[in-house]
Amino acid sequence: MEIIGAVGSLVTLLTAVLFYFGWASTDAETKALGLRDTVFHLSTSDYLLRSVGALYLPAWLAAGAALGALGLHRWATNEPERLTRAVRVLRFAWTVPLVLVPLYPLSPWLFDLLLPLTTIAGLSLNAYARTRGRRDLRLWGLTLFVCVLSLFWAVSAYAQIAGRGRAELTERTVRDEFPAVTVLSEKDLMIRGGGSCFRRVTEKGSRYAYEYGGLRLFHVSKDRVFLVARDWTPGHGTLYVLKEGTEQRVDLLSGPGHRERECRG
Repeated sequence: MEIIGAVGSLVTLLTAVLFYFGWASTDAETKALGLRDTVFHLSTSDYLLRSVGALYLPAWLAAGAALGALGLHRWATNEPERLTRAVRVLRFAWTVPLVLVPLYPLSPWLFDLLLPLTTIAGLSLNAYARTRGRRDLRLWGLTLFVCVLSLFWAVSAYAQIAGRGRAELTERTVRDEFPAVTVLSEKDLMIRGGGSCFRRVTEKGSRYAYEYGGLRLFHVSKDRVFLVARDWTPGHGTLYVLKEGTEQRVDLLSGPGHRERECRG
C-alpha cells in the first residue's frame, strides 16, 4: 500500500506538472503571436498533449542526472572516509543558489531556469547530508515543499522558453508548411489582405457565391476553424474565425502545386 500510495502521488505530481507546462508554454506562445490561449478553447487533454514533446529533453537530462548521482553515491560509499568528506561538503549545498542570485540581472531568462534547479539540487543534497543515519521528517518535509515550488518555477521558466520558440517557428513556417485552405461561402466574409485573395463564383448551379484562397489552417477547436492569410505575421495580420455550418465550406488542399498557383487569376 505504501508503494501504491507513493506511485500514485508521483503520477499526480507528474500530471500536474504536465498540465501546468502545457498551459504556461501555450500562454507564452500565443502572447508572442499577439493572441491569447483562451481564444482557442483548449481542453485539459490539449494542454497535456502539447507538453509531451517539449519535455523529452528535460526528462532525459533528469534521468541522466539521477543515474550520475547514483553512481557518485556508490563510488563515495565504497570508502567511509571519502563519504564523510562528501557529507561534510554537502551540508553547505544550500548556498549554491544564493551565490547565483547576484548574477540574475546578467541573464534573467537563463537564471529563471538555473535558480530553481540549483535550489532543488542544493536543498536535497543538504537534507541528505544532515539526515544521513537518522530520520528528520520536519527537515525533509520542508525540503520537499520548497523543491515542489521550485519545480513549478523551473517548469514555468522552461515553458516560457519553449512557448516563444514555438511562436518563432510558427512565424517562419506559416506560409510554406501550414495546410493550405480554400473557403467557399454564400456571403462575403470580408477576408482581405495578407496575401489572401477572393473571387466571385460564376459556375452555374453552385450554392456558393465567394471563394477565398491564399489562406492557412491555423487551428481547429470543436466547431470553429481558425485561419490566417499566407503572409500573416504576429505584428501585422488577422486571425479569421469561422464556425462550421451550411453557409460555408472549408477545403484543405494538399501538394505543393496548389501553393504555387494560388491567387493567380
